[in-house]
Amino acid sequence: MTWRSLRAGEIDHEAIWLCVSVSTLFGAWVWFHFALPVPGCVFHRLTGLPCPTCGITRCLRYTFHHEWRAAAGINPLAFVGLGGIVAYDLYAATVLAFRLPRLRCEAISLRAGHIVRYVVIAAVLANWVWLIWMRV
Repeated sequence: MTWRSLRAGEIDHEAIWLCVSVSTLFGAWVWFHFALPVPGCVFHRLTGLPCPTCGITRCLRYTFHHEWRAAAGINPLAFVGLGGIVAYDLYAATVLAFRLPRLRCEAISLRAGHIVRYVVIAAVLANWVWLIWMRV
């Protein structure tokens, strides 16, 4: 991983993903503010079990109301993911505002790629077990 300036013609991921995440969070806030209906979970309706993403809407709602413990309890992985999005947005806003060098992964070893994949899969499965255990 290196810090470097954008090259000519290179995609500005920080600008793109900052716009995507901020507009998505704003859309979610508008959705909750006007109390629009939330679509039901088809997987839960068919199986009676929560899907791996069940509770994300409630986690986001609790987060908007600053109820951190409830947000983390309803879906821990979503709560950590929201924290990661906030951290990335702060990074992206900083490098864009001050025209700083960007963090780039030039090359990742095959082994490191496999480790990241297995950790993500394990985190999703552990979170799903939590959701089933807590009867979310």
